[in-house]
Amino acid sequence: MNITTVAQPETQLGNEIDGLLEEDRVYPRIVFVSAFVALRTILRLRERVLERQAAGSHLHFTVGIDLGGTSREVLEELLRWECETFVFHNTIPRSTFHPKVYLFEGATRATLFVGSNNLTDGGFYTNYEAATRYDFELPADKEEYQRLLRPLVPFLQPQGATVQRLDAALIVTLAARGELPSEAEARQRQRAQAQARHPRDENAPASPFAPVGVPLPPLLPDALRQEEPNPIDPQPPEPLVPLQNEQQRAQPLAPVPLPPARVMVWRRILSATAALQNLGGNPVGGVPLTQAGFESPPGQTIDQTTYFRQLFSDYIWQLEPRKHRNQEHTFIPMRVTIRGRDFGIHNFEVSHKPTGEAGQGNYTTTLRWGPFAQTVRQQNLTDTMFSLYQTADPNAEFLIDITDA
Repeated sequence: MNITTVAQPETQLGNEIDGLLEEDRVYPRIVFVSAFVALRTILRLRERVLERQAAGSHLHFTVGIDLGGTSREVLEELLRWECETFVFHNTIPRSTFHPKVYLFEGATRATLFVGSNNLTDGGFYTNYEAATRYDFELPADKEEYQRLLRPLVPFLQPQGATVQRLDAALIVTLAARGELPSEAEARQRQRAQAQARHPRDENAPASPFAPVGVPLPPLLPDALRQEEPNPIDPQPPEPLVPLQNEQQRAQPLAPVPLPPARVMVWRRILSATAALQNLGGNPVGGVPLTQAGFESPPGQTIDQTTYFRQLFSDYIWQLEPRKHRNQEHTFIPMRVTIRGRDFGIHNFEVSHKPTGEAGQGNYTTTLRWGPFAQTVRQQNLTDTMFSLYQTADPNAEFLIDITDA
């Protein structure tokens, strides 16, 4: 038996699971046990998992629904897989279903993960998590394997009053009881909870902690992204700062230092075209999000064709109406500072062309200036440095800082 530790985000559990799914080895039994399950994560796994099932693997899921951590769309997706799925729930509020166990069992080898990682993008890729990986050689390690598995049987093979086999009627009942949020509701709840953790008092002391960038989850292929529900029409949202009109919002406020809680996620020099000083050559009216030699993580140059779509993946994306029907777009609140002055928070449209993801040569994503364009022209930003930061600001997760290069 070999025992190792999976410490995330340095080592991502999702990559460990992917490695097992891509092996030539046969695993007659595959079990996923998770308190929370995210639709995006299981869509990413679907093709390889179902290939395993078609090849003879017995696929089993035990999932929780406590605290709104699993959506209706997740259960509907698992139901379509026609695998053995159980929902675990104790109606006593103080008793939350919270285990995370992943098992790949073969005739001569078995791998078991036990840790803190939910079957979500955070749990598999970006959160700080810890899990223990056990690799067993069978039958030599059979006794130890059975010893470690025995206490986990209530999760791996659940029975009793707290367990229901997944079917369509169960989904309808749970949704009618308000115990099964939609995917959109689940994401909105997570964002609201994150914002609620930030102090609203402007006089509150600065956080003693600092943000650190972490690896992004893999981008879902375009065909799978179309399966993600987006019931909300992504029109430009109302300003998050209570200013009366765009002209007022574009007026610089007092000079302010950059917030210390920030991580740079991209930068480039603005050309005359991107700075709207060469209108004839600027068909998009914004900043092409190119590679620009940017590295993330350090030492690894970004793939600009997918990087920005990954960076903004938590926002609501839909196909663009009108003339750009082959593109997706979303609206993202960002604070803007220019030469040390704060221009407030603005909702910028970001567009992405999925058909360009297959190649490495061109950019696929653009940040459009929109109503802020007049200010950009007035400030004459040609050859300035455009830096994009991810911040801890609950009102605007991203900061555009433009300085003289």
